[in-house]
Formats: sequence, C-alpha cells, structure tokens
Amino acid sequence: MKKSLLLHTSLAGLLLLASCADEFKSDFKTDEPSDVALTEYVNGFDVLKSYSGKMHLSAEVPMSTLTTHSTPYSQLLTNFTEVTPTDAFSHAVTVSSNGVVDTTRATDAVAEAANASLNVMGTALCSPFSTQKAYMDKVVADTYVPGQRTNGDFKILDMDNLALGTKVEGSGKTYAEVVEDPLNEKGHVLHYTSAFNHPFVDITLPTGVTLGDLLEGQCDYMLKSTGWVPASVVKVMVDGATIEGSTKKAVDQGIEKGKWGTYKFSFKDIQDKLTDAQKAATSFRLGLGDVCSNPNYYIGDITVTANYLAPGHYEERPIEEKKADATKALDNYVKTIMNSYGKDVKTWIIAADYLAGTKDNGTLLSSKEDAAHFYLNEYLGDDFVVDAAKIAKNYNSDAQLFYSDNDLESDATKLANLTKMLKQWNDNGAGLAGVNAEVHLKYNAATLKADKEGIDNMLKTLAATGLQVRLSGLDITAVDESGKSIDSKQLSEDDLQAMADYYDYVIKQYLTLIPEAQRYGLSFGSYNADGKHIGLWDSSFNRRVTYAGVAQGLQGK
Repeated sequence: MKKSLLLHTSLAGLLLLASCADEFKSDFKTDEPSDVALTEYVNGFDVLKSYSGKMHLSAEVPMSTLTTHSTPYSQLLTNFTEVTPTDAFSHAVTVSSNGVVDTTRATDAVAEAANASLNVMGTALCSPFSTQKAYMDKVVADTYVPGQRTNGDFKILDMDNLALGTKVEGSGKTYAEVVEDPLNEKGHVLHYTSAFNHPFVDITLPTGVTLGDLLEGQCDYMLKSTGWVPASVVKVMVDGATIEGSTKKAVDQGIEKGKWGTYKFSFKDIQDKLTDAQKAATSFRLGLGDVCSNPNYYIGDITVTANYLAPGHYEERPIEEKKADATKALDNYVKTIMNSYGKDVKTWIIAADYLAGTKDNGTLLSSKEDAAHFYLNEYLGDDFVVDAAKIAKNYNSDAQLFYSDNDLESDATKLANLTKMLKQWNDNGAGLAGVNAEVHLKYNAATLKADKEGIDNMLKTLAATGLQVRLSGLDITAVDESGKSIDSKQLSEDDLQAMADYYDYVIKQYLTLIPEAQRYGLSFGSYNADGKHIGLWDSSFNRRVTYAGVAQGLQGK
C-alpha cells in the first residue's frame, strides 16, 4: 500500500479505492480482500439523486455534455436532477466585441435538458470574470476627438543638451565644437570655423512629427567673421541621400557681426525633392550655415514649424451618460437571454464575484484592484445588482435570482461583505431569492480542522440571511503545505478515504446548519477525475471512494 502523503491514521475496516460506473460493472480484479470489500461497498450505494430529497443536485458541465449522448450524458441523467451549463449564458460568450447578442447558442442544450426533465441553473449574468470587456469598454468610453492637422513650433535641438567639448561632424570631414556662448546669452552653442564647409547636426523629431511635415525653421546665429561668402545652405541628409534647399546668407537676413540674430530657412524646396519614404522619416541630419572663406560663427538652439497631425484624444464623459449607456447594454443582453431561455430556465445567478476580501479595499471590487476585468458597479453604483435584478424580472417575472461569490469559507471579510450587501440589495428592491457559495474544497490534514471551521462559519452565516442557500463548485483537490495541488496519482488509499470523509462532513453540515426550507441544493464541478481533481468517478467513469463520501453525506447519517 502506498504511504499517505497527507495523513497517518489507521482506519479500521478501511474500504479502499475501486469502483464501478452506474451504467456497467467494473472489471476491476484484485486478490486484496480490502479492495474487494471496497468494490462491494461503493457499489452498494444507489445513484446520488436518490438521496437528494427535495434539494437540487446539480452537475456543472459544458453544453456538449447535453448535446452529445455519450457516457457523461448518461452519468448526468442517472445521478443529478439539475444541470449548470458552464459555457451557455455568460456575457463573455454571448455578446460579441461589437455588442451583438447571440440568441441561439444554448437553444439545443437547454431543450435537451428540458426533454430530460433536468432543472437548469443559469450561470452568472453579471460577473467581472465573464464579461465581454472589449465591448463594455466601448460602451463606457470617453468621447474620442480625432487628431487634426495643425501648425506647431518645436524645438528640435537644445544645445544645452550637448556636453561642452562635443565634436559635431560637418561636411568635408570637418568638425564643429560645443562651447559656451562667448556673449554669455545662449548657454551652450555650436562653434564652426572650417572654410567652404558647414556643420551638420543630428535631429530626432518629436512624436507625431515627420520630416514631410516640416515647413520652415530658424536658429540662433552669431557671426564673428565670414570673408568671401559664395552661399548659405540648408540641407537634409536622410536614408543616405542629401537633399538641398535654399536660404539667404546670414548678413542678408539682417544678422550683424558680433551680435546674436535669427537665421531662418525653408523646407519647401527640400520637400519637393523628398520621396514618400523620406518624408516619413522621424530622424535625419540637418546641415545649415554660411559657406565662406573665413568662417567663424556660432549656432544656437534650432526650432522648426511643422504642419503635423495632432494626435487624437479623449474628452471625459459625465458618469451619468456612462451609467445610462451601461444600463442600456445590460438591458439588451439580459432581455435577449430571458426572452430566449426564460421559458425553460427559471433560476439564475444574476451576479457573481464582485465582493472585496481581506486583501482588498472597500466592500466591492473595482478596476483599481483588477484592471484586467470590467466592473459594472463602477458605472451603475453599489446597487448594480438591484438594477440587474429588476431588468431580469421585467422580462421574466418568475425568475428566481441568486447572488454568488467564492472563498466565503476562507475569507471572513468577504463573508461579512456578503451579509451587508445582500441586505442592502434586497432592502432596495433586488428581490434575491438565494445565495450561492462557490466552494472548491482543498484537502490537507494539517489545515483540515481550520478548513472545517471555515465551512461551519460560512454555512451559519448563509443560513442567517434567510435566503435559499446553494453550494456550487463542489470538487476536491489535495494540496501540500504550500497550497500546491498534488497529482491524484501520488495519493494513497488513506488519502482518498480521508477526502471522502471531508465530502461527507461538508454535506452533512449543510444539512445540519441550513434549515430545510432554505436548502436549494448542491452543485458539483469536476466530479470526474482529471489528475488535479479527485472526482467522484475515475477517468473510466467508475465510482471512487469519494462517491461513497457524498452518498453518505446526502443521507445525513
């Protein structure tokens, strides 16, 4: 026998792992008397629904289980009175990114359930984790103002950003140098003294501006001497090509020797010679200045004027507008769901997973804690469940509505928030009939006592609401001390028996602590073994010892 990973106990008369499916006898063979005893023991129980009484016993399955008549379908019909289609109704799978609501995707599955006399529980209509976020973000988006072409001035070179002594290569393998302004007016400037050449500077344009957008430019410019001046230039070097424009000599622009003036130049002639690819460039080399026999001049900061496409921007809309649009989108979705499936589906989880817990702030979660999901309450307010419930009942007055959340057995803050919000919502007209606790059991012997206390506290709190109480997601996983899942292949027979006992405990406590009139029922997820979850059946649909734990629990003895 494999040594237990999770506990060390001696269970008198331990009935160990082996099983059979409800539809056929197992071919399990062993010489071990205990295994034979377990086979007989587990086979001795009736199908699960025979023990459920007036409670709903639900299976959480994809729609394909209903529409494909295979062994899982037979297993469903044999053991359960209710089905929860996990992929049928949620906003995320029903609404497209453009807001189109699919009215038919679950028609066949719901009809199949009705034909099989299975009650259907409608999964959460409002949940941050199953909302078509792309569409809802559009619904509540601020007003987008498209970008427009406009003229703007940009400083494309601030000489103070260049360190003193920096050498800047010019034409003809000459160099200019970054120095202090000799007049102490302009800070760092570029000093050039090479005859019949000119400096080049490296330019990177601001975001959104391209070379093709440039109209004209200017820079601070001071002459010390010129000698003979045959020309003054403005050039652009881009993608290996040099394109020359035209400008006036510095003195012809009114720049006096020994004084700072403004040297102006145009990009018009250059633009006429640029290719489309060159116009799209955002960096290039700019050459400018007098070409003369005895140059001695200084260049300061360079500014250009560009006709550029200003980026679009958003203008914030009033929250009242966003609320109205979000409510309209919610109404359209819920109306479609209720009109399409309300005849056969009477019980719905109207909202789920909005409560804040110990690690969060406030009572309800929001995008401040979780920007990856869409939170309806940010736009409709804390009473969004009231609004959603009223919409649902407007289209299906007979609908029984539940609120659902998770970790209620382990998070005292969330459990307290649940009590607070259920009262507030119903006081304000939600008319919620029940509360659903999503309980994914984790088994470890070291934490079992505390885990059971958490289950008891949750059940007592749920009973105190006076609403119908439903437990969903009832599957079980073995975990180590760090909370990491243990593959079921590593578990001993003792471990499996202890997990069956845990199922037995949880279900018996539900029957003990929840008054009969409030017992809506139990819903099982991952009840076939999948490596992580132990399941009530193994991968061949044979009953496991955990099946016996559930069956015993349902009998309440």
